[in-house]
Amino acid sequence: MAADAAVDNKSFRLLALLHALPVAPRRMEAKELQQVLQSEGYVCDKRTVERDLNLLLESQFGYLIECDDRARPYGWSICSDQYLSIPAMDEKMAATWFLVERYLQPLMPRDALQKLTPIFDAVDAWFKKHKPTGGRSWKDKVAYVPRGFSLQQASVPAGIVDAVYGALYRNRQMDIWYKDRKSPKRVHPLALVDRGAVRYLIARFEGYDNYRHLALHRLSRVEILDDPVQGMRAFDLNSYLRNGNMNLPYGERISLELLFYDQAGDHLYETPLHQSQKLAQYDEGVIKMTVDVEHTEELKWWILGFGAKVAVLAPASLRDEIGAELDAAVLRYR
Repeated sequence: MAADAAVDNKSFRLLALLHALPVAPRRMEAKELQQVLQSEGYVCDKRTVERDLNLLLESQFGYLIECDDRARPYGWSICSDQYLSIPAMDEKMAATWFLVERYLQPLMPRDALQKLTPIFDAVDAWFKKHKPTGGRSWKDKVAYVPRGFSLQQASVPAGIVDAVYGALYRNRQMDIWYKDRKSPKRVHPLALVDRGAVRYLIARFEGYDNYRHLALHRLSRVEILDDPVQGMRAFDLNSYLRNGNMNLPYGERISLELLFYDQAGDHLYETPLHQSQKLAQYDEGVIKMTVDVEHTEELKWWILGFGAKVAVLAPASLRDEIGAELDAAVLRYR
């Protein structure tokens, strides 16, 4: 029984090691992979990991693995055009992955989405092989049209995203070069927040207690350190977001009253702004909305986006702010 348990433990460790390997061109050394396995509860030393890697390379999984042996220590990775596929591909699985690709394309960063390219290629091949007789393909029956005007995503330098992902996953400190600065700054990375066009790393600079938001596309270089992140347990991402820390707040919570004209607010019946929202018919073609929200820059941008089809009733301070912005806009056009 003890021998069987040892075999099972080794088998699970080999699978965990296989899943820990990054996709090329990113590589990890045996020492880094050992740290990943230890974080998942596997007791092993660097030499054991090196033996496991060579065992995998000579096994039926060998075609998946790349070993960069041009210099020591060797770098290990999964071939960029390969992936581990556990479930068999059928019409339901192919349709699900096709929807994932279609819907995530405008939402996810391109470099992150590229990691799923082998799966998307397999789905495309499945659809080509299993064309419906006399009917239109599934691809011609599904579309995604994003709401509103969206910006192109900011371009992140090659390797930055993988390095940040690696540091976050392993809870390791980083030295970063921000913008055009010549010298690095030590940071404790805590979380990554995607805001559409820009991704932000929430981090704490060494020697400071406050949290900073660093745009990934402004990082020119990143180095992962062996030192663990300090203060990780004290940081709660969900609470941080609920408190409006990513919404550019500059005021307190307000009781907002708006008038919407010409059916501009009809969509709020189906897609409320907040759970405290209340709508009432104010006049013919006019809806009054009352809601408790954070006073943020984004709230101002949302209101201004309706132009003449909305009017702020309360609070008076926000009404004055919006009125001043509109007066300034009129002067620009004149």
